[in-house]
Amino acid sequence: MKHIIAEEIAKAWVAMNRAVQDSVEYHSNFWAYERISDMCEDDPETCWLVIDKIRHIDSSDAVISNLAAGPLGDLLASHGAAFIDRVEIEANNDAVFKKLLAAVWKNDIEDAVWARIKKVAGEPW
Repeated sequence: MKHIIAEEIAKAWVAMNRAVQDSVEYHSNFWAYERISDMCEDDPETCWLVIDKIRHIDSSDAVISNLAAGPLGDLLASHGAAFIDRVEIEANNDAVFKKLLAAVWKNDIEDAVWARIKKVAGEPW
């Protein structure tokens, strides 16, 4: 069930990010942005799953940069210590994730977590 919900949220989030801002499609899918934002705090495991699904649905630069600046950055700022081992594994095994990680900004990510991210992230772009 969690995978079905995550897939639905991921598809809507991608559709919102592909849409022209303030368009009907943008507004009709904005709920996914709000849902992921809440998940980053309240349900980080499902948030991680949604992030994974988003990057597999669309790995374009536009979607990857929004994913890095939003959900992934927020998740790492709030729960970086709990996810850093998975982040390192994904970055070492998946070029798209490595590129995604390179676009994350430090913001409120703990220094120790940030140092580990920088070791496995791709080149900043």
